[in-house]
Amino acid sequence: MWNNVQAAPEDAILGLTEAFKKDPRPGKINLGVGVYKDEKGNTPILESVKIAEKRIIESQNTKSYMPIAGEAVYGDEVQKMIFGSLCNRSATIHTPGGTGALRVASELLRQFSSKTIWVSNPTWANHNNIFAAAGLTVKEYPYYNPKTKDLDAEGFLAALEKIPAGDCVLLHACCHNPSGVDLSAAQWKQVAAIAAKNGWSALVDFAYQGFGESLEADRVGVEALLASGIDFFIASSFSKNFGLYRERTGAN
Repeated sequence: MWNNVQAAPEDAILGLTEAFKKDPRPGKINLGVGVYKDEKGNTPILESVKIAEKRIIESQNTKSYMPIAGEAVYGDEVQKMIFGSLCNRSATIHTPGGTGALRVASELLRQFSSKTIWVSNPTWANHNNIFAAAGLTVKEYPYYNPKTKDLDAEGFLAALEKIPAGDCVLLHACCHNPSGVDLSAAQWKQVAAIAAKNGWSALVDFAYQGFGESLEADRVGVEALLASGIDFFIASSFSKNFGLYRERTGAN
């Protein structure tokens, strides 16, 4: 029965890592995968993470199943980090990393709300694959202007005005991947106002909180969407800011 199974295409980003490992040149630098490296090319464990892990090991008294939404304390702390405090409008679940959070949000969108999601041009290479695998139709809106190396503000906002009610728009909270061009606080308010007026929802990819300006400044977009009253998802990941890449710590 397995003779007709076709191999999935190789991950382009991870493929670069394999090519990097095989490259014998001493001065090489890997700019493919978004992983922190020190001057020796290592990805160290943060001291704060080591302390937290030790506390967990010493205090943990069971390996029984967690609730379906994950550890409640984890969910509360995620909300505090993302919103600044507990948010009575939100529900939080534990997901296997940011990718898992994107997939869970995609499944919910397809089943109960949007069948179409709009992504920026350009966007993270895996966004399209994740959304398509969940059964969503993926469309693009203009975002980056390669000539000015900045936001195509006019084209971006004009495109958002044309997105139909009921569709969903993927937005990068900060550290836009791959352009690095982020929205200003004023532009976030414009986006939130358009969403509220036209009736589309948002999915915010929040993979780099703290890597832009600060933990607080990087949530300005989330605050604008929350203030507008629209419904939106957040796909959060702590792979980057806590260096927990292999632990798959994410949340919706």
